[in-house]
Amino acid sequence: MTDAPATDTASLWDDFIDIWTSPTTLFTRRTDGKWGHAMIFLVALGAVIFFGTMDATEPLRDAEMARSMAASSQQLTPEQVEAGRSIGGVMIGAFVIVGTPIILLMVAVSVWLSSKIIGGAINFAQGLTIACFAMFPRLLEGVTTAAQALVLDESALTGRFAVSFGPGRFFDPDTANAAFLALIGRLDLFTLWVTVLVMMGIKVIGKRPTDQAAMAAAIVWLLGALPTVIPALLQG
Repeated sequence: MTDAPATDTASLWDDFIDIWTSPTTLFTRRTDGKWGHAMIFLVALGAVIFFGTMDATEPLRDAEMARSMAASSQQLTPEQVEAGRSIGGVMIGAFVIVGTPIILLMVAVSVWLSSKIIGGAINFAQGLTIACFAMFPRLLEGVTTAAQALVLDESALTGRFAVSFGPGRFFDPDTANAAFLALIGRLDLFTLWVTVLVMMGIKVIGKRPTDQAAMAAAIVWLLGALPTVIPALLQG
């Protein structure tokens, strides 16, 4: 006998409220794998937050870009540095809109794969549903990042981890091992919050016990670290 699909009697706004107040209720309702409205809302509001706070967070982006250029073997003129800074700003803005769905698809693959590893029965649409809703704390992270950038002294804005809520905040990005910092930087409040929501989604939608869902979420967390840790290792 198969489980009957969840009855969708709630409005879309209930989804956006429940992800903050009652994630279990949200994921129980969204076993139907409907992810489109969550992705649209996430991309749209994420773009509003980014473009609305980009002046405040500019020192953070400048610090990351300066560190990246300093690590390059090329000797750049001031004109080239300024051109790179301008192009980088445009690319980041475009990535917020175009790249966010790509990131969500990658997270969905990780959720789907990790659920298979633990013996779960989550299809890709359900994995994408979990990915979209689990990423909602990143919206709050964008707001808190801008708020800190506004109140902190600009000399303290040494990079993205300088405004994180985790151990990465206490390491100097100019002296710390880049791979270590990339890994420990994922122990921040918002990344862990996303990971817990992934666990809850896998538990509810995949009908897995808590320990198995936690193992799957840990795999997702580890896979999410690879795009930053591996380049740092290769860079030495």
